[in-house]
Amino acid sequence: MTEEQSTKAERRSVERLVFFTDAAVAIALTLLILPLMEDVGEATAHGADTYEYIADNLDPLISFVISFVIIARYWRLHDTVFRHAEYEVRGLFALDMAWLLCIVFIPVATALIGSAPPDRVQYVLYIGTILAASLLLTMMAVRLRADPSSWKRGHEIPASFVTGCWVATGLIGVALVVTMIVPAIDYLSLALLAFAGPITGLVSRRRHQVSEVLGGTR
Repeated sequence: MTEEQSTKAERRSVERLVFFTDAAVAIALTLLILPLMEDVGEATAHGADTYEYIADNLDPLISFVISFVIIARYWRLHDTVFRHAEYEVRGLFALDMAWLLCIVFIPVATALIGSAPPDRVQYVLYIGTILAASLLLTMMAVRLRADPSSWKRGHEIPASFVTGCWVATGLIGVALVVTMIVPAIDYLSLALLAFAGPITGLVSRRRHQVSEVLGGTR
């Protein structure tokens, strides 16, 4: 066994971490539905029909759908990051657990929006949790990209992906500030994420142009 092979054998594979994370995310998705199930029981106990149930629980239903999409999207991005990784790097486990903490807290923040009277703190807590999850995911992508020895053979975390993570995190930060200033906007400020793709494309093209210019001057 060569020295390189010996070093890799001593490193921890990301496989078990990914399996654990996938299971925790699936549980978080399941927890989102529990408050709605309780509302269905209460509604039927009071003789409410389907229309009345939907009318009385429109906000919880909307927040459920938004949170489901957000968690599913984060899981997909997490999968994209770890699809290229074979070994853990220093600090990756802690970052992943902190990210999971945010993910499993989203159902709590969602339940608060759906059941408690609306207030600024609810939406700041909700968007703040999403912002923390985005930042932690970005940090994991940056950390793994910085260590090519952790990649699978023939794989690489694209620079454009990391750029997209930073752009999305920045937009969520702006959404948080907007909601703090104008609470009536609530989580609709997250619609700013629709600009993530175009901004990421613009930044990536600009970076490519700068690289070509710098390469041509050498």
